[in-house]
Amino acid sequence: MIRSKINALIGKYLDGKATPEEEQLLTHWLDALAEDAPPATGQDPRSREQLRRSILKVIKQRAGHPATMYPIWKKMAAAAAVLLLVGIGSWWMMNHRPSQKIAWQELRTAIGEKKMLLLPDSSRIWLGANAVLKYPDHFTDTRQVQLVSGEAFFDIAPAPGQPFSVTTDSLQVQVLGTSFHIRAYPRQLLEIGVSTGKVSVNKGGQVMGILTANQLLQVNRNNYTFSQLSVSSPDINGWKQDKIVFDNMPVMDALLLLENYYPVKFHVKRAIDRQISGSLNMHLAIAQIINVLEDLTDHQLKITPAGAGNYTIDQ
Repeated sequence: MIRSKINALIGKYLDGKATPEEEQLLTHWLDALAEDAPPATGQDPRSREQLRRSILKVIKQRAGHPATMYPIWKKMAAAAAVLLLVGIGSWWMMNHRPSQKIAWQELRTAIGEKKMLLLPDSSRIWLGANAVLKYPDHFTDTRQVQLVSGEAFFDIAPAPGQPFSVTTDSLQVQVLGTSFHIRAYPRQLLEIGVSTGKVSVNKGGQVMGILTANQLLQVNRNNYTFSQLSVSSPDINGWKQDKIVFDNMPVMDALLLLENYYPVKFHVKRAIDRQISGSLNMHLAIAQIINVLEDLTDHQLKITPAGAGNYTIDQ
């Protein structure tokens, strides 16, 4: 706004339409600019004088009068030279400043462990058990992280013009400002669930789904078929509240999920083709978990000769 007013004032002066008050205002502004101007980096006095003369020549040609008739011309030429030199210096600094190389960090959690990460933009990520997340030490014009494996809950700080995205497997989740959950454990369905806001899930540039609050997208890793469901918010981020939630989850996926929260391995003689629903408190002992699974699956779990920690489902 100030610059446009000054430009308009200079234009009126050059056209001979400035009032005495406007001419005095312009003179004061040029004096202040010349006094506050920083030294021109990279320009010797002779070069600056040549530049000043060139600008003065242009001004004289525009006005159609000798510069001696207008004492303000010298001030305008000096101020214009300062502005040009400062602009050149700023351009040089922007284009020759060494770019800060992005260093990628990695955050891991152990079986049964959870961690919270604060990103440079004040966004927060809660990383679930047995998970791996990669993130940059600083953001540029875009914000991007990678969930290599496991599950995470994202609470993203809004930043207009600086979109946030998460890559996992071959999917990209694009965000503007929202909170959502991604589950991407190996050998399991990929899940993206939204608590607040909106996300877009893409694969190879093709949109698989646009999710809003309390919507969940499940993706089959084998053929990337997918389905979109409506769920409650606790189902999406239940693990963040120390609960493992099974919402029509295949039994085989449920067993694989439990292996990330408990130091156990399940061995199934024959695949169980059924789904289960319910929730488990993560603080339950493994023996209690086994009892619950037996009730949910109608199958008995036995400890194998390999020792405690390995469980076989008899059918």
